[in-house]
Amino acid sequence: MRKILVLMVLFLTGCANATSSDVFVTEKITAPKTVVISAYRAPWVFEIEKRLRKNGFAVKRMASQNIAVQDVTDTKTVAYNEAAARYILLIDGFAPNDSMNRCYGGGYRFSFIDVELIDAMNNETIFHYSNSGYSEGCPPLSGTIFTDIENLMNNVWEK
Repeated sequence: MRKILVLMVLFLTGCANATSSDVFVTEKITAPKTVVISAYRAPWVFEIEKRLRKNGFAVKRMASQNIAVQDVTDTKTVAYNEAAARYILLIDGFAPNDSMNRCYGGGYRFSFIDVELIDAMNNETIFHYSNSGYSEGCPPLSGTIFTDIENLMNNVWEK
């Protein structure tokens, strides 16, 4: 009986995730809710994009779309990539999408996920989120990965 109890404790602690979330700004963003998603186009990235759109965010796919040319002096011209949006959501993660790893409820089992919101104008990180484990839609072990990201985005913008 004691061995079974020890095995159950080891199993349950092995399923624990290591969530880390840090917000680095104190003032809420008052700019329009426009964000660029910079990520490998994995199927689970679309789940994050859907949630952002549902919350009123305009989501762009590319960080730079236009080349701007500006005369600095009579003899000097500067060309640079004009940003599609001021805020960039960097997403990196790994969640296999095959039948052996995908959850029956439609969720994902993340080996890791790192999300960072960057203010491109000030070149500063607004928040960082890191996690591993199960997303929503993975009964009975469902986590809150997508909801956590959604809440962080909503909480840094002024309502």
